[in-house]
Amino acid sequence: MLTCPDRRGVSRNRQGGAGQSEKSKTSRGGAVKRESGKHRNSFDKSSFAQSADVLNIVLDHITQGMVVVGPDYRTLAFNRHFEEMFQLPSGSVEVGVDFRDLLKIWADATGQDQQMLDYAIYQLDESATFEFEFPQLINGEPRWCQLTHNPLPGKGFVRTFTDCTKRKALEASLMKLSREDPLTGLYNRRTILDFLEEEIKRGQRYDHPLSFLMMDIDHFKKINDQWGHPAGDEVLKTFATECHSLMRENDKMGRFGGEEFVMVLPETGKQDAVPVAERIKQHTAEMEIKAKCGSVVIPVTVSIGVATTSGDDDVEAIIARADEALYKAKNQGRNCVVCH
Repeated sequence: MLTCPDRRGVSRNRQGGAGQSEKSKTSRGGAVKRESGKHRNSFDKSSFAQSADVLNIVLDHITQGMVVVGPDYRTLAFNRHFEEMFQLPSGSVEVGVDFRDLLKIWADATGQDQQMLDYAIYQLDESATFEFEFPQLINGEPRWCQLTHNPLPGKGFVRTFTDCTKRKALEASLMKLSREDPLTGLYNRRTILDFLEEEIKRGQRYDHPLSFLMMDIDHFKKINDQWGHPAGDEVLKTFATECHSLMRENDKMGRFGGEEFVMVLPETGKQDAVPVAERIKQHTAEMEIKAKCGSVVIPVTVSIGVATTSGDDDVEAIIARADEALYKAKNQGRNCVVCH
């Protein structure tokens, strides 16, 4: 919204043109040169008014919220999308209002806390261009907004506000795909290994133990061959859910590949890790996964190898020991827990 000079003083003749009290003469190129200062001023005002109208139309058709703020924090111009994103009642804001007052209304309307409001006011004096993304409520719906701050020469600034909710959702979806196994929803191999490495280093730094479980669904190929791959997928998903229900807050589980799973137990020694593995084994044997016919329960068991950090262990060392323990569990008839 822009203000413009007063349009008074421009008279109209019968044809709708501006009245002329003095003669005009045409210069080369067909331009009309006004001899009267009065008429020249009237023409300028009308042109400015038309320009302001055009600019207002342009502002309101920009898909971003936009506001121009002067050196004294007074708003010089804004569009309707700015009002919408700031949750300001339409028509309630006038040119000249203190932008800091608008920020207070915005914070209250969009669910921001005092810390966020203080930070937003602090940013007003930023002399460099910057971008900042933040969550807020718009009409009660959680949305993400991207703020772009562009300082004006001298002082003051132009800010644009873009609704980036769809982009943030896409980024979150891509991040989830890059970190999780799509079938079970557990961490994928790369992510769980990164977590294992971090926890090993943390345990060594504070001299805390860590245990690592390597688990393999027994005779999984036979399940697929006898009951079909959909049944096999159901076994994997149900096993993941059962294990997740037994985990503590800081424990993490991932799918290593195929029917092989791993679990990281931070701050857990051998004496506490083995009971966890035994509970997983028991819950797995008690799972009721029915075949496609619906009358037969598919028998499922799991073999588990347990290893606990020792000395200067790294990721490869603890995985190797857990894998060795798992190999022994399989050789001992499966459906058992072996600790290295």
